[in-house]
Amino acid sequence: MTKTWRTRIRWLVPLVLFGAGFLLAAFLLSSTVGFVGTDDYYHSRIASQILAQRSLRLDFPWLPLTILAPQHFVDHHLLYHLYLAPWVYWGGIAGAKLAQAVVVGSIVVVFWALLRLLQVRFALIWTLGIAATSSTFLYRMLMIRTQAAAVLIILITLYLLFQRRYRWLALCTFAFTWLYNGFILLPVIIGLYTVAEAITERHLAWKPIAYALVGMTLGLIVNPYFPQNISFIIEHLGEKVDINSSIRVGNEWYPYDTNVLLRNAFGAMLAMAAGVLAPSFRHKRRDRVETTLLLIALLTLYMVFRSRRFIEYYPPFALLFCAIAWGRSRFSWRTLSPPIPRQRSLKPLYGVFFLLPVLVLAVATVRSTAADIRDAKSADYMQGAAAWLHANTEAGTMIFQLDWDDFPYLFFHNTQNAYLVGLDPTYLQLASPDLWNLWVSITQGRVEQPSGFILNTYGAPYVVGDRQHDAFADQAANDPNMQIVYLDQYSIIWRVNTSD
Repeated sequence: MTKTWRTRIRWLVPLVLFGAGFLLAAFLLSSTVGFVGTDDYYHSRIASQILAQRSLRLDFPWLPLTILAPQHFVDHHLLYHLYLAPWVYWGGIAGAKLAQAVVVGSIVVVFWALLRLLQVRFALIWTLGIAATSSTFLYRMLMIRTQAAAVLIILITLYLLFQRRYRWLALCTFAFTWLYNGFILLPVIIGLYTVAEAITERHLAWKPIAYALVGMTLGLIVNPYFPQNISFIIEHLGEKVDINSSIRVGNEWYPYDTNVLLRNAFGAMLAMAAGVLAPSFRHKRRDRVETTLLLIALLTLYMVFRSRRFIEYYPPFALLFCAIAWGRSRFSWRTLSPPIPRQRSLKPLYGVFFLLPVLVLAVATVRSTAADIRDAKSADYMQGAAAWLHANTEAGTMIFQLDWDDFPYLFFHNTQNAYLVGLDPTYLQLASPDLWNLWVSITQGRVEQPSGFILNTYGAPYVVGDRQHDAFADQAANDPNMQIVYLDQYSIIWRVNTSD
């Protein structure tokens, strides 16, 4: 084979891998007309506002009674929204899906490149394993949210770390700080690399941590929302760390049931166990690379035990750890079986035997993910209610919602109104505990004649909710100042009239 053809093939492989990841993501996302998750609607709409307002620091009038009031608003996913903005502004829902498919394709390429850098055998097969580790992980990678981009930046950071190109870490942590309010995760991972090098090479690598801290600090300070971003992070994450808080946040912040975790991440658990057992077969110590990935896998596994939302991190790094433990060229395949005649001619068969179970798991995982996507909430949810409110209310009119997680749908379809609570229930509770407690009592139907409180306390002349709030509906039916003005299969709107 000539040098020219080798060069062409070298570039062809990553292009094919990117295309495969992109097409898989695009295919799965096409299973539904709308988005995969609830918050996807918020992220896509807020991204479009960046171009609509032509500003990095957004005017955010939509949740004025929460800690996201205009004077306190912080876009804690700014980098992702900057990336998403042109896709959504010109392509709407389809554009946002294509943008996310690009991120997924990039993850596939960087994962493969990292394996190649570390001289892992059967790198293509290990890369295919991304689709076999966890259906929930794959599902979350398709959400129009920051988790896939976060995984991508962490993989790029590992690529730089293992090459000892430490100066670039400052850029990675700067980007991660603009991307994700859990930005501390990346410096912690870099710190685990330093620990691994101290364990295996008896050398304290202080430069990676130093560059990481510099990048993180700059990301916080050189930020259009500084200094509000600091106080917001403290308030927001404080409630999430306390999982025993009386405020019921999204399900993703609570731990998995063990059986559910094993079912949703069987491939990742299998990869983790195999990686831990690898030294028993090769009789060699782990080096700095393998030790680093072991520590990262353990960290992300602990995170999953704390909160199910971190399933977005554990599977790829469990797989990466397993690939490094078993797949590098220094591993001796002869330790697995006694020498047999012409053993070298059988080596290619190892790849075939390895490929079969990976394919089986990948097919099962993709099918499970596709089924979950088809069960996603309809794109028409709250669309009719939002359209009615847009047509029949003045700009800035406060809307009283019966569910805090209806906000992304209403906001996506109608940016004309302001809303009582959204994105996170603690945002209202932290801003005003009294308003929060009263809102809970009203929505649960424990307040008689609720119209006076809704209009006078919250300044909301309209109430919107789904069709499942029977207790509130009964109180509203007995309130002469509440009138149903809109009804469809998903939602109901009441007008709150002033008392005679």
